[in-house]
Amino acid sequence: MSKTHNMTRHRLSITSQILSVLPVFDAAARHGSFTRAARELGITQGAVSRRIQSLEEQLGLVLFSRQGKTLALTQDGLLLSQKAKTALKLVEDLEHELKGSVSGQLRLGTLPSLANRWLMEQIKGFTQDFPAISVDLITIPADFSAGHKDPVNWDPSSVDVALTVGRGSWPALESYAFCEEEMVLVCHQSLLGDATIGTLEDLLGLPRLIHSTRLGSWEYWAEAHRLSGYFSSDRSLSFEHFFMVLAAARQGLGLALLPLLLVEQDLANSTLVEPLKARHVTGNSYYMVGSAAAWRRPAVAAFRDYLLQST
Repeated sequence: MSKTHNMTRHRLSITSQILSVLPVFDAAARHGSFTRAARELGITQGAVSRRIQSLEEQLGLVLFSRQGKTLALTQDGLLLSQKAKTALKLVEDLEHELKGSVSGQLRLGTLPSLANRWLMEQIKGFTQDFPAISVDLITIPADFSAGHKDPVNWDPSSVDVALTVGRGSWPALESYAFCEEEMVLVCHQSLLGDATIGTLEDLLGLPRLIHSTRLGSWEYWAEAHRLSGYFSSDRSLSFEHFFMVLAAARQGLGLALLPLLLVEQDLANSTLVEPLKARHVTGNSYYMVGSAAAWRRPAVAAFRDYLLQST
């Protein structure tokens, strides 16, 4: 390999590294704070600081002046900030142009509770990024992944991708896990009243809300927390779908054991509370499942990549 070729590769490597740090630099420049930049980007303050330091070393420039907690752009930093905005806008425009060129139809089959509680937000973001892709959504039965074998009722003429829960054992299909299933104990605050909850035993007299097609969920949870046998004669209400269990919990009808994926928003806005931290990882995950032929279609591959990046 020639010396000239090696030098070219080295310059390209440095350029690539600088470009990858520009979004971090731009956020820090706009906020005048590594901490606020980290919050916007979803990374740590230390990661922002290290990347800015690396950028300064690669360029041989001081980009920020630091006096105590005050952070300001130097003249070199101000010039780079202006150029960075232009470069990032070009990249953003190119990304939108390329995404807009992906077209076609995406046929999704999903569990009812995923559609009701989580998927719509994902579809909203996906269709904003890929406006030329049309989405058809249907529900699939709860026994889609029964026994963790090849999905039953699989009809490739009606659905490209199925969103389901299981352990990834679909040898005739290609599957991609996008979220681990973690069960969370939740309820409405009104159910607890003024009671002081110190241990799980303090909750045992309260009614339970049961998912009728996941009857073992409470037993597995109880076993994980050494409470086996406590639920032999307690009060309970049964529902066919998780979204029904969730609706009942919101009404204060009982304790619910629900996937974190479905209740994150309710916990964040305090519609529901965790009376105690007693979570349980089931060993299942949420998957996108489809045939090899389906994944080769640009619209289907675009959805897979979007979901894996956003979750």
